[in-house]
Amino acid sequence: MKSPAIPETMEQCFRIPSGEAGRDVLRDFRQAFALSEDGGSRLETQYHDTFDGRLFARSRALRLTRGELCLERLDPSGEVARAAFAGSPEFADKLPPGPLRDALRPLTGNRALLPLLSIHSDARTWRLTNREQKTVLRMVLHDEEAAAGGHAERLGHRVVVRQVRGYKKAFREVCEWWTRQGVKPEGNTRFHEALEALQLDPVRTASLSRTPLTVSMSAADAVRAMLHAQYRVARANEEGIRNDTDAEFLHDFRVAVRRARSFLGQFRDVFKPAPAAELKKSLSRLGRSTNDLRDLDVYLEHRQEYRSLLGEPLARDLAPLFEHAARARAAAQREVTDAMRSAAYREALERWRTCVEDEGGLPPGRRGPEPLAQVTGARVARKCRTVLEQGYAIPENADPDALHSLRIECKQLRYLTEILVELSPEVRGVVPRLKKLQDALGKIQDLTVHEARTRDFARAMSERGAGEAWPAVDVLVSRMRAERDRECARVRGLFVKFSRNLRETEPPYALLLPWLRPL
Repeated sequence: MKSPAIPETMEQCFRIPSGEAGRDVLRDFRQAFALSEDGGSRLETQYHDTFDGRLFARSRALRLTRGELCLERLDPSGEVARAAFAGSPEFADKLPPGPLRDALRPLTGNRALLPLLSIHSDARTWRLTNREQKTVLRMVLHDEEAAAGGHAERLGHRVVVRQVRGYKKAFREVCEWWTRQGVKPEGNTRFHEALEALQLDPVRTASLSRTPLTVSMSAADAVRAMLHAQYRVARANEEGIRNDTDAEFLHDFRVAVRRARSFLGQFRDVFKPAPAAELKKSLSRLGRSTNDLRDLDVYLEHRQEYRSLLGEPLARDLAPLFEHAARARAAAQREVTDAMRSAAYREALERWRTCVEDEGGLPPGRRGPEPLAQVTGARVARKCRTVLEQGYAIPENADPDALHSLRIECKQLRYLTEILVELSPEVRGVVPRLKKLQDALGKIQDLTVHEARTRDFARAMSERGAGEAWPAVDVLVSRMRAERDRECARVRGLFVKFSRNLRETEPPYALLLPWLRPL
């Protein structure tokens, strides 16, 4: 019987059977090949990812081994980039310039890189020599254990066979020997096996927690399930907010709160009015308590962009302004942390939990028993009509005030549309167009808020006798306003593309055709 083909590679891994069978095959291997042992070592490999598993979602893993950081593909396995690195990675932007940082930044954004799991290996190394006593092959036997959060699981043994350049024949002979013994080759990483052994899901949370929905579900059951999913997202992000790990924990928390509020508002007839209104009011207080911190997070995230709006030396003159903003942000972080320790915060979270977990917490209302698809379709139609009417009324030179209401309506429509996508995947193409329109409206809002923030910060600094940033502030504010005007000018075109996309979409958006007309 012909042996399976061995792929052309410099390294091949084989999983060793557990127990007596594994010991037998290792003994037979050592008898078949004259190996010299080079000794043993203890090796630890740490894997990192963002809290919401952005690398894993893109079939990537980031591993740190012996002062070397490597980004690898998971399927198919392979190396993307590597770099020497001391310590533990925190953010992609803080890595040394080079291919690794360039590859990581688009994948992780501004999310922190957090420890996910580690693999500990006791390694024994052998080498195979020829008649001239030249090393023609190396082999490492790993006895491995995976660990995360104080929990550990054994992964067993594996052999890594490594080709020495120029001695391909020895490498193929050893690999073929292992396959003849029925020991199957495996990928170069045991990352997936470690995840399975530890029962870890790298995508532990996200701002949009997917809830399985069906067209036959009652509206009350479905909306309660969606509210419960957002509750879990909010709770999952609390520790990251308290520890100030990265700004995205607060962002995901706020999105979860905002989605829950939107569901209660858009599906107001699904539950009894009084308990739904109380929950919505409680969620509003949760959102307001974090407004200042989130505004400052976004302001500081844009600092490099705002510096780039100015040439040197004016850009350098903004340093005191951003230092002042960072101090204000630190104070806002302390306020949020204190608020999260308060009785009011605990009561709000308990009300949310009770409403979605306890029977009778949110009793069904007039439309609660109706099918979800029926209720959602009607709500999407009404909300989309509002967006279309406001969009058609956009003037040629719209100002931010004229677009503020459209921004809010688009946000609510997107939340509803994402629900509809779960029920009718054919409308999925509507979401990207809507997101582009929503992103432009959001940028206009950010620039409006940041212009006011910049003036407030400069005024506060001037009152303390630190007014050297004022000339740079005047230029920055004028260029913020110019950038905002450019975004305002783009909105009408983006709206036209969105409305055209609706006309080209299959049902249930056909219900909206009476409100779609050429511009």
